[in-house]
Amino acid sequence: MPKTRFVFNDEAQKNSYGFFIPTNGVDLTRFSKNPIMLDSHVNSTRAVIGAWEDIKADKGILSGLPVFDSDDESAAVIEGKVNRGFIKSCSMGVRFNRDDLKFVAGELVLEKCELYEVSIVAVPSNANAIRLYVDDSNTPLTEQEVQNLCLALAPTDPAGLNPTQNPQNENMKITLTSAAALALGYAATQLEHDADAVSERVVKLQAEKQAAELKYNALKEAEEQKALEGIKNKVQLAHKAGKINADKIEEFVNLGIANESLLDTTLAAIPAKASLAAQVKGGEAGSGEVKTVEDFMKLSLEQKLAFKAENTEAYKQLFTPKQ
Repeated sequence: MPKTRFVFNDEAQKNSYGFFIPTNGVDLTRFSKNPIMLDSHVNSTRAVIGAWEDIKADKGILSGLPVFDSDDESAAVIEGKVNRGFIKSCSMGVRFNRDDLKFVAGELVLEKCELYEVSIVAVPSNANAIRLYVDDSNTPLTEQEVQNLCLALAPTDPAGLNPTQNPQNENMKITLTSAAALALGYAATQLEHDADAVSERVVKLQAEKQAAELKYNALKEAEEQKALEGIKNKVQLAHKAGKINADKIEEFVNLGIANESLLDTTLAAIPAKASLAAQVKGGEAGSGEVKTVEDFMKLSLEQKLAFKAENTEAYKQLFTPKQ
């Protein structure tokens, strides 16, 4: 099966914070030495699910091919979802200097940054999610910190000029519609306002809107992740109870994602398997408790294997010559 190429960065698209990153401004020096792939930006050895290869920058698009650590159970599950087309998103983790985030031709642009890691993500805040680390800090900026940084760089009027830089607009007035006045927090009958005051309210309103959207998306993602963990726990408990085999775990998790109520009903209908060792000790197999080699030899092959696996010390004592 051909590998799915993931887009790390598209310089023509704004990321979730509303700014552009030129692909030729992404420093790959450190990343090339350790092209790590994480699960959802979690900085932990347990969250390393693979690496990236064949990293290319072409026509403003930075991309790479995933190489999953298939021997790791968690990585193998994610790899399966990627191969079946259920996961298609990744997200860059980059380090940057605050001075490199600027307004250029009326747009907010992060001119230079260093690629730190690229994560597989299930539900990004939008199609161009990103995790930001400032300077040499190992702690990513919070959404509010990034939002405040972007807002601090925003121009105070639509032309991108401060009033002191544009004295000709010092007394400019703007006439609003009633709907626009209400949206900006004015009375419906107050239609004429200073241009700079209107610009400031527009910038503030836009920042509040973006902050609200980011908060909503973060809460939604957290709720979905919590629900997924709950489904996984149910399936793992059923596996430990002997209701389902290990090779069916992912299938039942997918069933829970599609219909958790149906998963609950299905698991409840499957009887748990009693331990063979417990059966032997309890006499259900008709052989009584195993105390001697003769007792052990009376067991079936399946019961012998179960006794050996679940009662290691007792098994050793049976077949260790007495001094």
